[in-house]
Amino acid sequence: MTKIVDRTGAMGVLPKSFHAFLGSFSKLTPIQAHAIMPVLSKEDCVLVAPTASGKTEAAVAPLCENILNGPSRLGVSLLYIVPTRALSNDIEARIKGPTSTLGLVTTVRTGDRPATVRNTDLLITTPESFDSMLCRQPDVFENLQAVLIDEAHQIDGTARGDQLRILLRRLKGWHVKQRPQFIAMTATVAQPEEMGHRFFGKIPLVVKAGQDRPLTIDWAEDPLSASKAMRADGLTKAIFFCNSRRKAETVGLELARSSQWPKQRVMVHHGSLSRKEREDVEKAFKRFEAALLVSTNTMELGVDVGDVDAVALVGPPDSLASFYQRVGRGCRRKAGMRAWCIAANLEEKSQFEGILKAMKEEGLPEIKSLPDLSVLVQQIFSVLFWAKKPIARRWIVELLKVLAKPSDIDLILDHLISEGFVDTSGGDKVKASTALMDLGEKGTIHSNIGDSKTVTVIDDSTGRVLGKVSAATAESFTMAGREWAVTGGGKDAIRVVSHSGLGDSGTPVFGPRTSVGAFYRYLPESLK
Repeated sequence: MTKIVDRTGAMGVLPKSFHAFLGSFSKLTPIQAHAIMPVLSKEDCVLVAPTASGKTEAAVAPLCENILNGPSRLGVSLLYIVPTRALSNDIEARIKGPTSTLGLVTTVRTGDRPATVRNTDLLITTPESFDSMLCRQPDVFENLQAVLIDEAHQIDGTARGDQLRILLRRLKGWHVKQRPQFIAMTATVAQPEEMGHRFFGKIPLVVKAGQDRPLTIDWAEDPLSASKAMRADGLTKAIFFCNSRRKAETVGLELARSSQWPKQRVMVHHGSLSRKEREDVEKAFKRFEAALLVSTNTMELGVDVGDVDAVALVGPPDSLASFYQRVGRGCRRKAGMRAWCIAANLEEKSQFEGILKAMKEEGLPEIKSLPDLSVLVQQIFSVLFWAKKPIARRWIVELLKVLAKPSDIDLILDHLISEGFVDTSGGDKVKASTALMDLGEKGTIHSNIGDSKTVTVIDDSTGRVLGKVSAATAESFTMAGREWAVTGGGKDAIRVVSHSGLGDSGTPVFGPRTSVGAFYRYLPESLK
């Protein structure tokens, strides 16, 4: 049983950080009341609460209090890990003001933002960028006090989650002076103890507070019908979730052409758009009181885009957890949630009904943790690149044994030796080959996300980078919710101009969504 504090009690135990993070709250939210003391006491915790419940402040306020009361700050004190670059920007906007008032430096380091972190107190990053830093400048983590994993369910049970598990094992075993505190935050997970154990290496304290909001489900045959129904009910701000980037572009153009909404108030958001394009969309949608945002799963997470009246799911998502995340984006500051399920056929309607039945009968889904063996290859590459000298095979086996049998790890090592990526003197030690070091210097060994060859799309009239598409693109296509005509380009980039009213413009190929990691191809055939 955790000690519960009220607003006055929180002011007493958080004399330095309370006003910066919690001063604007007239009273503490349930998760804040329950979580402040265990986090302040440096316990490993999993915080479970609905979206928009104040989990971020519940964790970060006491963590900052401990940083300010701790030893002299040398290097990163708090490592804040997020699943997406969009969420990293949102978290920065949310905590940078409060942390700066406390004299703490907050930095974002992602593939979009290759920042220097030497003089950083709070570092916000993704698993891939964390991997890169652990290889290139691990000394910045020597005095690390805490690790915070946001939206942990989003990567648990995936190749990226397995990668993070190994990175945290490397951090604890090789790179810190003493074991840091571990915190995970989630809104949708059935077995938080098991999730925490996978990431932390021990059973954590689970702090759960807050009630799930009631959900009202409506049905529609297509996006236009759902949009029309929303307008009829006086709902003026909504997110339409799609299961692919191509579908998002198609739906965005369809809604923009419908005359139900001004074209500039219909926006598209997905991972193939440039960072600038995504950020501009997030800011514009948050600013508008009436607007539609068409998105892939990039907007499932806690990116703050203001209050949303409703959400629409264009086709059933691939998991119950994803369904929870999507519908939870609607009416975040109201008592209930409103969502439209858009089923194009009887099969999709049946899938939706299955999800709704499971939600009612089973509650939150369990996360199935079946390790992706491609992570073993990726982490062998990462470790050997970091070491730059021979290290014992048994160290690698010990590190990776939480994901695979020692015999499979040895099999992979032998295969990588035969393929010329790993060198050995014939003894127990192995090291990176020249070929592997070259890959590491190019920065290609830290991401295990599968992808295809892409080209950059540039607006010829402004020079603005719109994003990336497959090399195979039509002469005209839809991107970022707008129509474009190709004016020229080469193998690495194409130039386009805005050309509304093309009518026959298609959707670009954004590259396949793969279910295996990018390093899968390096596995021996017997393990594929």
